[in-house]
Amino acid sequence: MNIIIISNYKRKLLIVITVVTLWILFIIAAGHLYYSKVQYTLYINSNVSLSYPSTISIKNVYSKYSDSAPYIQASNTNYKNFIEFKSQEEGFEFSYPSIFKLNQQSFPGSEILYHIDFQNKEDRKFYGFVQVWNMPQTLEQFLEASKEAATTEFVNFTSKKVKVNGLSGYFWEYTVDSADEKYKALEVFLAKGSRFYRISYYMPEKDYGKNDYDMFWRMVESFKIG
Repeated sequence: MNIIIISNYKRKLLIVITVVTLWILFIIAAGHLYYSKVQYTLYINSNVSLSYPSTISIKNVYSKYSDSAPYIQASNTNYKNFIEFKSQEEGFEFSYPSIFKLNQQSFPGSEILYHIDFQNKEDRKFYGFVQVWNMPQTLEQFLEASKEAATTEFVNFTSKKVKVNGLSGYFWEYTVDSADEKYKALEVFLAKGSRFYRISYYMPEKDYGKNDYDMFWRMVESFKIG
């Protein structure tokens, strides 16, 4: 007959349980440390990269405006983000909100030497332009003639002298009553030599607010001639 004697059974069982518990705690701690440190990086057309923890999953990445890719929209910042623009032909530069799109046009045979308009991508009723004019007369004479020749009546019209980056001119603020609705207009005219520069912005008066006014003046104050 064979007799098996197990000594210190309880002590050995306690050691086994302790070892197993320590291993479980080690694995949990190591996993937590690993996942808190590891990050994934998302690349978009080699232009934009975004790093984020592995505990977060990204399911949808989209371009908001198909006609302006790669323009990735995460949130509607409206007038917060500005883009620099420089005209190689005329040597001037200015900043404009990224929510606007630019479009250059030409007017052969006219006194308008350069024209580039801008328009809100989400609401086309918010628009404007920057122009360079050949000026055969003084700026004051031109503005007076323009006001007299206007086909619509200017309501709540104000005009005051301004100076922007060494350029002297005038700021016009008024409302026009079109066939559809009333439009608010903000315009700045700046003179240099035989040319003057016009920065204009129009929008429905009912939608006009302080953000539009501040945005316009940020554009104007960024206007420089090289």
